[in-house]
Amino acid sequence: MLLFNLVYGVLAVITWSAFLYKSRDLLRDWHNRELRLLCLAISTFATPFVFAAPAVYVRVDRLLGTPNIATLITYSSVAVCITSFLALLVSWSSAQHRIRLRHRMLMAYAVATIATLITFFCLGDVSDAEHPVDFDVHYAETPFITPFLLAHQLLFTVGMVGLIRMCWRYSRAVHRPWLRRGLRVVTVGAVFGLGYCLPKVVSLLWDLLGTSPLDFVNSVVAPMSASVSAVLFAVGFTMPAWGAGLDNARDWVTQYRSYRRLHPLWAAVGRVFPEIVLYPDSSRRAFRDLKFLVGRQIIEIRDGQLALRPYYDPSVARTARELGEAKGITGDELEAVVEAARLAAALHARTSGAGTTAHAAEAPHDPAAGDIREEALWLIRVADAYRRCPVVKATLDRVQAARSATAGAL
Repeated sequence: MLLFNLVYGVLAVITWSAFLYKSRDLLRDWHNRELRLLCLAISTFATPFVFAAPAVYVRVDRLLGTPNIATLITYSSVAVCITSFLALLVSWSSAQHRIRLRHRMLMAYAVATIATLITFFCLGDVSDAEHPVDFDVHYAETPFITPFLLAHQLLFTVGMVGLIRMCWRYSRAVHRPWLRRGLRVVTVGAVFGLGYCLPKVVSLLWDLLGTSPLDFVNSVVAPMSASVSAVLFAVGFTMPAWGAGLDNARDWVTQYRSYRRLHPLWAAVGRVFPEIVLYPDSSRRAFRDLKFLVGRQIIEIRDGQLALRPYYDPSVARTARELGEAKGITGDELEAVVEAARLAAALHARTSGAGTTAHAAEAPHDPAAGDIREEALWLIRVADAYRRCPVVKATLDRVQAARSATAGAL
């Protein structure tokens, strides 16, 4: 009993949390049919884990004065849940003119099943004792309860097969990545759902011919399989919402890191050419659009590079390349170090007034070829080298020493 109380309690918290998460969207968009179906499906999937927990099961029976009435509540709730899930998928995947007819058919099946469950439960005798864990096994051969159980398991089986078929097919057609992933998770959940209902169907049919040997599977393994199914359903059907939020959070972190890594180089360029900076540091705190600010950083760094062209000295690039290769730096990393050294030397020359127009035609290195994303990655690499690569400082020291020696000789 303790195991079932614990497992069902945890699952109730998970599934009701999923309902509360989606109910926020429903409150903002109450007329959204798909949201209403999803919230109904999740709530009715969460409800059985409350009533099926043995501690709650017994108290509900005593409160209502009917032994094992919690089983009827649980199974009726599951019928509504499965029908809601199927209706949701019909809304997503069917043509508009077919949705209403298919919804009515599903509703009729659910109503007929629930009416059958209520009728056979009332006709059957389940009053000997409480059976929160082994109801299906204990009453498998009881008159009227056998068809009660078969009606429930038939709906469950049909529902799981329908979910597997529709979710997998629809997941191959949608283009939204988190919706596609969510539908595939639901497909796996429906497979575990079959792990709940199929053993019970086999056991019930076996009991019609004799005594089923699947009592343990029926009362322990099947409910655990349904528990796994519940978690996967809660995750899968809410994944399109929280997955998009996860992408947004990841994008924000990426943009923030880009902003911080570009900032030292951008600030150095802005101090020398304040006229190219549209929004200085003091006014940027009011902005929440990091993507826009990163874009401005890229543009303004590029503007600064162009403005610094009269101050580029070919000897700086040669020295930086030589020192970088001596340190074992190669490829794009070496090119970034060379560009960072050129920028640092040009900024120093501009500040000290030691400009020259002899090399004004020399353009900054640009491997991005106009691709803004590649350009951002390239300038971040340059900014990183500008901020922390020792080759940049060593290049400036060597170039300045050479210039001082030349000046002294003159």
